[in-house]
Amino acid sequence: QLRKAYECSREAGFTGDYLRVVMNRVVKTAKEVYTNTKIAKNPVSIVSLAYRKLRQLNTCSNCRLLIIGAGETNQHIAEYLKKHKYSNFSIFNRSLPKAEQLAKKLNGNAYTLDQLKDFKEGFDVIITCTGSTNTIITEEIYKQLLNGDTDKKVIVDLAVPNDTAPAVIENNAVHYIEIETLKEIARKNIQERYNELVHAEQIIAENIKDFELVLRQRRIELAMSGVPQKIKEIKHNAVNAIFAEEINALDDNSKLVLERVLNYMEKKCISVPMMIAKDILVNNR
Repeated sequence: QLRKAYECSREAGFTGDYLRVVMNRVVKTAKEVYTNTKIAKNPVSIVSLAYRKLRQLNTCSNCRLLIIGAGETNQHIAEYLKKHKYSNFSIFNRSLPKAEQLAKKLNGNAYTLDQLKDFKEGFDVIITCTGSTNTIITEEIYKQLLNGDTDKKVIVDLAVPNDTAPAVIENNAVHYIEIETLKEIARKNIQERYNELVHAEQIIAENIKDFELVLRQRRIELAMSGVPQKIKEIKHNAVNAIFAEEINALDDNSKLVLERVLNYMEKKCISVPMMIAKDILVNNR
C-alpha cells in the first residue's frame, strides 16, 4: 500500500529526490524485517486465518462454496478466495441486489436468503456471516442443503452470534470453524509478532544508521551535480576562445592527442572530487 501510494504520488509529480531515497531505504528495511524475523510468519486477520484453515482441510479450488451474507467480512473473504483461484460461489443475502453485486465480482450466482432452504445444487463449504440475532443455518435447513449427501462438510461461521445452530454441529459430520476460535489464534499470533519486535527494531536501527551515510552521500552528489557541466564549459572556453589560436596552429595529429588528453582530464576532474568526498564521509562516520 505504501509503495502504491508513493508511485501514485511520484507519477503526479508530488515527490522529489529526497523522498525517493527515503522510499528505497524503507522498502529495503521492510524486506529485511520480513525475511529475517518471524513477524509475518502467522496471519492475524480473520480472513487470512479462515483461508488458512480451509487450506489445512485440503479444500480444492473448485469446491462448492455457499456464501451466506454479503456484508463486508464475507466480501473480503470471498474476494480473497477468488484471488487464490476458488471459483464456485453461490451468494445468499437478505437483499438480492447486494448478493448480485458480490456474485458479479466472483462470477457466481446470487440468491435471496429465503431461497437457502430450497437450494439443491449441493455444497462443500459454507461461509456464513450475517447480522442476524437468530440462527440462520438450522438443522432442518442444513439437512435440506445436504440433500442426502453424506460427505463431511466445512462450515466457517464468522457471525456474532453464530449463524449455525449447535445441533448442526452435534448431529452432523462437520469441520466447524467459528469466529471465537479464529480470534484466539489471532491474539496468539499478535503476541508472537510483539515478541519479534525487538529483532525488527534492531534491523530498523541499523538501516537508519546506514541511511544517514547514504543521505549525506546523496547530498554531496546533488551539491556537485553541476560540476560536470561546469568543467565542460571551462574546456569549451579554453579550446574555442582562450587557446583557440594556439590549437588552430597545431597539426591534425597534435589536435587529436590534445583532444584525448582533455577528455581524459575532464573525466578525472569529474570523478576524483566525488570519490574524495565519499571517502571523507566514510572515514568520518
